[in-house]
Amino acid sequence: MNWYYAEGKRKVGPISKEELRSLVQAKKINSKTLVWRPGMEDWQELGKLTKKKESSSQEMQKEVGPGQAVCSECGRTFPEEEMISFENAKVCAGCKPVFVQKIKEGVSVAGIMEYAGFWIRFGAIFIDGIILWVVQMVIYGVFGIITATVMPSVSGESPYSSYFIFSQVIITLLSFVISAAYDIWFVGRFGATPGKMACKIKIVEPDGGKVSYSKALGRYFAKWISSMILGIGFLMAAFDDEKRTLHDRICETRVIRK
Repeated sequence: MNWYYAEGKRKVGPISKEELRSLVQAKKINSKTLVWRPGMEDWQELGKLTKKKESSSQEMQKEVGPGQAVCSECGRTFPEEEMISFENAKVCAGCKPVFVQKIKEGVSVAGIMEYAGFWIRFGAIFIDGIILWVVQMVIYGVFGIITATVMPSVSGESPYSSYFIFSQVIITLLSFVISAAYDIWFVGRFGATPGKMACKIKIVEPDGGKVSYSKALGRYFAKWISSMILGIGFLMAAFDDEKRTLHDRICETRVIRK
């Protein structure tokens, strides 16, 4: 079946379903890209179209008889023993090669993207906070020893000497650098901080792809905005249909369960 996608004001196509998947993998198109094929009334965002497919598959699954399941790829019904299972997706033998290849390539497939909720994300932040607190306490301890050793011990001298103030500025800057490097490196390298790894969740692009270091950098500073508005940016995850926080919306990221 031929597909078309919008590139600015230009209509590109026709292309096959496999070519469309390749474009998603190459990040030339994403969930916000408008797509259309013969039989559709109007153009739709690729992400919404995929979401409708997932919902349709789930509804069909409720209607099938015992011992049967709906293939998340082709939408047909088969006996469960003839299908493979991957998380909450079931795939028939005919669709298995394409399905497995999509997983290997990191392409989002219907039925397997489960968004991480507010409380599990809070738990991940709590774990990361403990790790960073321990690191910062070690830094404070080291600088405290150095300050006590080097600071002049002249009788009556104010503890707020220029050296003491300078050391506090260095500690503050170092704490910021460590916190930023911790978040940006782990997210850019693994898609998750140690706290998120412990909770088995990760940060991805809307199409399920890997987050780049530049996106991780932008997301780190976007979290400041979520914090500055009394933490409301974080609370948004409890009410969003895709469990997105404000910084997820700003950077177009999603947090999913592994």
